[in-house]
Amino acid sequence: MIETMNCMLVNVINTTLETCDYTLCADACRDYLWAVAYNCPVVFHNQTYQELWRTLISICYGEGH
Repeated sequence: MIETMNCMLVNVINTTLETCDYTLCADACRDYLWAVAYNCPVVFHNQTYQELWRTLISICYGEGH
């Protein structure tokens, strides 16, 4: 699990995109997304990040999975 998180929006988005390979949808992606929600509420509630988050959740854990 992630010990400390850098909650700057740009860093969180970059790490999200590095961690979440939407073609594999690994558990690491889900875990990271929930860690952001818990540890970085300001980023998590940012409209741009929420769009990314919803898209990844939909692709990886939505219908058909």
